[in-house]
Amino acid sequence: MQRGRKLIIISLISCLFLTGCLETHILEELGIVTIYGFDQAEGEDKLKSTTVLFQFNPDVTDASQIIHSTGSTFRELRNNANKKSGYKIVSGQLRTILFGPKLSRAGIFPHIDTLQRDASISDMVFIAVSNQPTEQVLTASNYEQSPNIGTYIQRLIETSVRDERITSSTLHEFSKKFFTVGYDPLVPIIANHDNKAQLTGLAIFQDDHYVDELSIEDVFYVRLISDKFKQGQVDLKLPIEPFKNMMEDFEEPNSDQVIVVLDQLNNKTNVEITNPGGYDFKVDVDIQGRIVELTERIDLQNKEAIKKLEEHMSEEIKTNIERIIEKSKEVNSDFFGFGKEYVSRNGNNQMTKEEWRDIYPNINVTVNVTTKIRSYGIVE
Repeated sequence: MQRGRKLIIISLISCLFLTGCLETHILEELGIVTIYGFDQAEGEDKLKSTTVLFQFNPDVTDASQIIHSTGSTFRELRNNANKKSGYKIVSGQLRTILFGPKLSRAGIFPHIDTLQRDASISDMVFIAVSNQPTEQVLTASNYEQSPNIGTYIQRLIETSVRDERITSSTLHEFSKKFFTVGYDPLVPIIANHDNKAQLTGLAIFQDDHYVDELSIEDVFYVRLISDKFKQGQVDLKLPIEPFKNMMEDFEEPNSDQVIVVLDQLNNKTNVEITNPGGYDFKVDVDIQGRIVELTERIDLQNKEAIKKLEEHMSEEIKTNIERIIEKSKEVNSDFFGFGKEYVSRNGNNQMTKEEWRDIYPNINVTVNVTTKIRSYGIVE
């Protein structure tokens, strides 16, 4: 008992000494970084940064500040930014790192590696790129009710990830895919349109190089294979011809297409290697969802109409998956993760990224899709 009390007393004394070693900060004296933008400086081998700060100061009307600086290293950029602010710049609330077009096409991992070594930067910050200089994106003044543009971009990306419209790409996730054989990252593209930052698509990366992009709509088909939906949604364009005799009152269609909106969507996907030792893959995708919108008045009480809708939706989804797989092979970026599956299932841990890069454009992928309409609204 006495020994236990002595240990407790020693622990408490140790804590008192430790608290004396902590660096203290006065909140009102800090410039809290919410987003960094990095670009290649023109005409010299240097970087240019755009730093967005938030200040907790009741005497300051505009709590947001934007600082531009140049330097050869991240530390130099930050030191030069500190020279332009009366606040001590800290990165503890950094939520997004935005890379400009020249840097992202040249390769961003050297910069990411540097940021990962900074203990003040969380590995959960989002990685994003832009086709415009980051200064142009981060000086957009319309950021709704957010305190500054950095917080707004964070919310923009977070909301899209939560709504299952894009794949997440944090510092940790990007680095993990970068070091994984047969799995390339996809990264949000942010652009300034009409003085407002917007999410315009996802950048396709080959290792750490930005090589092409996907539309937000196409990301859905990537997620069908690489992720699992909980409450997904998709708009599908189908030909109207097969449904003409199933339209209510046989009314004349307004278009040669019918758009079907499925929500509350979930999927079950299985990827198999059908030729052991070879590079033939089979992808089986089972989808279930609820119809919430139709652009034409198809009689959904007709079981034959439901069956035809399921068949044509399956065909449309299959066609889009095959199209995007072909695109990934053309740009030689395995953002579906087929190589990761191949390495893990064949126990081929000696395969290098370069070896899979040579193989990937020549793989064969057979896609099968089965769609089930679970319900079709309150009229049901």
